Amino acid sequence: MKNIIKYATILQLNNNMIPYQPFADHLKSIGVLASPSELHAQASAVLCVNQAASFEFWLQQMINEYCVENPQDANFKMVMSAVFDYAKEQLQKDDYSYQLLLPQDNSSLADRVAVLSEWVATFLSALGTAGMADKNLSKEGAEFMQDLEQIARIENDSEEVTGEELDFVEITEYVRTGVMMLFIELNATRAPTQSIN
Repeated sequence: MKNIIKYATILQLNNNMIPYQPFADHLKSIGVLASPSELHAQASAVLCVNQAASFEFWLQQMINEYCVENPQDANFKMVMSAVFDYAKEQLQKDDYSYQLLLPQDNSSLADRVAVLSEWVATFLSALGTAGMADKNLSKEGAEFMQDLEQIARIENDSEEVTGEELDFVEITEYVRTGVMMLFIELNATRAPTQSIN
């Protein structure tokens, strides 16, 4: 129980230092067959499509998407709530502090590129599941989505991985800022619809 509370607290309160690998190990220990990056990408996508989406809505999607040994377990729900709240808090802040949940710099470049690609692929898939319609996007938003599709196809054993560290940082920053842009754009277009209902 102490470990679960510790990781939940880290996720909710420490925006800069999420221990990726220990958290990944913790997810496995409670029977969640998904990586931290996958969960964070899923939560981010749902919130981009509708910032008012509830934790319960997202949790049910995760149970349907991934193999979970005991979805009714309170510890499982606590950890999932921490991931969801972490993504929601960062996306809704006006200081642009949103960060992708990726391995720390002490991981190899190839590993970090592979996880970034996984994050992007999961994010794209989750946008569709959450009901995003491409026709609602601006030109910049549509271009960003096209770029994400290319990033999602990066192979971790390809020559692209041998590029400079700076390239990885630039791509990560591009994805990070693009997600924030998408969040603002999609939720701005939802506002009139919500006020009419």
